[in-house]
Amino acid sequence: MKKQPSQITIYERAGKYYADVQGCFGGGYSGAFAGSTPEEAALFLLREEGRYIKNNPKGGNVYAPPEVQEAIRVWV
Repeated sequence: MKKQPSQITIYERAGKYYADVQGCFGGGYSGAFAGSTPEEAALFLLREEGRYIKNNPKGGNVYAPPEVQEAIRVWV
């Protein structure tokens, strides 16, 4: 089986943040709680990015709401 780019999607539902993650071989999970605030979701995203995207030679894509992206920009 060939490796594919990984994907992490953070989304907001009912004021909380959740994540769908797909790994390089198609595995992953869906609907995981990522936090109650944009900052918590950003930390979740950065941790999962290290596990799923940075360790994948094909890289990957990250999708997140603007407020979560802004929280990451503040730290990085």
